[in-house]
Amino acid sequence: MPLISLVVPAYNEEEVLEAFHREVSEEIDRLPDDFEFVFVDDGSRDQTASVMRQLAARDSRVRAVILSRNFGHEAAIEAGLRAARGDAVIVMDADLQDGPEIIPRLIGAWRDGADVVYAVRKGRKEGRLLRAAFSGFYGLASRVMSIDLPRDAGPFSLMDRQVVDVINDLPEKGRYFPGLRAFAGFRQVPVEAERRERAAGETKYSLVKRTLGGTNAIFSFSKLPLRLMTFMGFLMTVLAVAGLIWVIIGAIFGTGTAQGWTSMMTVMFFLAAFIFTFLGILGEYVGKIYDEVRARPNYVVAEEIGPEDPSR
Repeated sequence: MPLISLVVPAYNEEEVLEAFHREVSEEIDRLPDDFEFVFVDDGSRDQTASVMRQLAARDSRVRAVILSRNFGHEAAIEAGLRAARGDAVIVMDADLQDGPEIIPRLIGAWRDGADVVYAVRKGRKEGRLLRAAFSGFYGLASRVMSIDLPRDAGPFSLMDRQVVDVINDLPEKGRYFPGLRAFAGFRQVPVEAERRERAAGETKYSLVKRTLGGTNAIFSFSKLPLRLMTFMGFLMTVLAVAGLIWVIIGAIFGTGTAQGWTSMMTVMFFLAAFIFTFLGILGEYVGKIYDEVRARPNYVVAEEIGPEDPSR
């Protein structure tokens, strides 16, 4: 039977890990496949790592990768993908908002020939502001990204081993997993999934983290902001030339030009805002280049728990 890996990144999820393991186990125990859990502790400050050790002691299917500190959700997913041994890999968060009852449908679509099966979220439980932000992000992404990013499709997905190998071979540092999954290509199919409430605890993704993640996604898969800078540079040049011509005509015909402190300061603030915005955009790309050139690893493993990989 094929081996299917469940990659589960977790940060400060001690309250929910036991319930997660229990609910997922109840679901996969009905299936004929072999499974392994690959939990990744992303430098949690609570007892998440201890709970993972307890689960590994009770269940031989459980493995855990303990990172040396908090490297972020994307790094934790990468660590899990590199540790997974399955013929197919399912990525899902530990908070149980991704329902385990969807797992058989993901596997069924994979058996039917899909290489990637991603869950499309229905019935989000976040507030109106966050739902509007998600909608705005996906709307923007569909227009500016160089890949076809599925709308409302987060990390929850199943990938065939060949797709996992492609993603693991990508050398880039600033990773955005849903984007890399879409970039890999192959046959990708959606599965609708009702979004749950968190089983316990509070979300670890603040508005700031979500915003940073969104900007990382845009800058990782789009050159449009740089092209926009070029376009605005040409536009401001045209306006400046038009203004110069107007001043010359006024001087020749003696009509004069209206000089006012308010209008002048408004134009200066407007131009300053453009300049600083464009410098910020340029800085984002330079920063990504800097990260790639340094070639530091995205994460550091402090400890691995569970059965060793016989191939190593």
